[in-house]
Amino acid sequence: MEKLEKLNSSELKTILKWLKLYSDLSRKLGNRWKAIFDRKLSWKDSYKIEYTSAMTIDNAWEKASSAFEKAFWSMPIKEDVVFVKNDTIFWGIKIFKNDDMIDLSLSKAIDQIK
Repeated sequence: MEKLEKLNSSELKTILKWLKLYSDLSRKLGNRWKAIFDRKLSWKDSYKIEYTSAMTIDNAWEKASSAFEKAFWSMPIKEDVVFVKNDTIFWGIKIFKNDDMIDLSLSKAIDQIK
């Protein structure tokens, strides 16, 4: 308690802002709130690539690396990217940065034609 009393008003406002965010996320997002809260505290981006089972991780990385630079203006390290095999994708990949997504699959084109 003594440490809180030594903080100035701007530091207390910052702590209050983070506590409100913590409360809102935990109430609204269920199990997903912890990952989002940790990402906001660390200022680190999360990257994910979903690829079809016909591809290898290396093929998915090759296709995604240029898309990361063009769409998100950032190039993550391969070790920071989470690779997820998704058999519902007809062909291609889906690229995620935080909550943004780019669909580079044939499934998207087929849905647009229908």
